Amino acid sequence: MAETSKATGIFDEEQHIMNNSFKEQAYTLIKDAIIYQRFREDAIYSQEGICQELGISRTPVREALLELQQEGYVYFCRGKGIKIVPLDTKVVHDILEMRLYTEQTSAYLAGQRATEIDLRRMQTSLDEIENNLVTKDGVLLYHLDHKFHRELAMAAHNSWLLQSVEKILDNYLRFEVKTVYNNSIDAKVVLGEHRDIYEAVKIHNSEKAKQAAERHLRNSYNRTLSKYWNVK
Repeated sequence: MAETSKATGIFDEEQHIMNNSFKEQAYTLIKDAIIYQRFREDAIYSQEGICQELGISRTPVREALLELQQEGYVYFCRGKGIKIVPLDTKVVHDILEMRLYTEQTSAYLAGQRATEIDLRRMQTSLDEIENNLVTKDGVLLYHLDHKFHRELAMAAHNSWLLQSVEKILDNYLRFEVKTVYNNSIDAKVVLGEHRDIYEAVKIHNSEKAKQAAERHLRNSYNRTLSKYWNVK
């Protein structure tokens, strides 16, 4: 039987974003709890418990949950609360496949279109990752990691591609094991793969950037997600 939770301890007080509307705050914090796996699949969470922990009233929390339901993150269990939508093996594989080919396209187009501003943003993201490796803070480092990938997509200057990449990255975090940054050797290898992509984009070598992106993602799947992906 599914467990009913009051959501105690799921949300980090430091993550409250007080300059946004209450609905936006609730949406951001609940989604973050889902993609960083603080919510457990197959557990039922009461709306009242979420409201109490966030310190946000029922209406904006419900509006946030309805939006998350439309995006496929949660569904409502009548009279019980909300449940996190599980991702089965086929869905996970589909996300991995989409990410592999979508980000190759990002890298290829970025190699053609990246501006000096794009390159500075990507370089800053890489520096932030390197400066924070010592923390071994998985949530922070994956946030910075995916910031780099989003900026790579931004450098492609295709709004539809960027939207696709953002959606894929958020859903990817729902099943990513998130252990690679716990190991300093693996973490440096990952950073090096990111730098390979950046350096190819910097010299506007689209084909080299595409190859570097493919190599990085295949290696990533092999490091932590081989049970979902038959790496060749």
